Amino acid sequence: MKKFLIAASAILILSSALGTSLKAQATPEELMEGFFAIFNEDVNQAIDYLFATNNMIDPSQQGIKSIKERLELSRKLLGNYYGSEIVDIYYAGDSYVKYIYSLKYERQPVKFIVVLYKPKDKWKVQNINFQDDIDTEFRLR
Repeated sequence: MKKFLIAASAILILSSALGTSLKAQATPEELMEGFFAIFNEDVNQAIDYLFATNNMIDPSQQGIKSIKERLELSRKLLGNYYGSEIVDIYYAGDSYVKYIYSLKYERQPVKFIVVLYKPKDKWKVQNINFQDDIDTEFRLR
């Protein structure tokens, strides 16, 4: 019973903290900054943080579990994680934005794509994808 109370308290504190920080995210940039602050410590929690913005997406669906598993595997195979940098940002009007990031791992970068949508007054995640083929993002400067 004691373990259950401790676990329930931890879940309540975590969900309260996530709810508070999600409400504070007024822009896509702030949402992504919050995501990467969490990502540095816990990949799964960071994915949950993003998907918590969209109540239309079931957080327990297989696709989200697969993203978490693949990101965890990337960490194990590619070595230490050293941060991220924005590769590009695409806009479709004022309410639809796609961020392309480079996740900097010791062995090689990983392309991480996040699409956000603002149907009314709050930004929510629409899609997340990543792949190790970041070469398609090369262009002349």
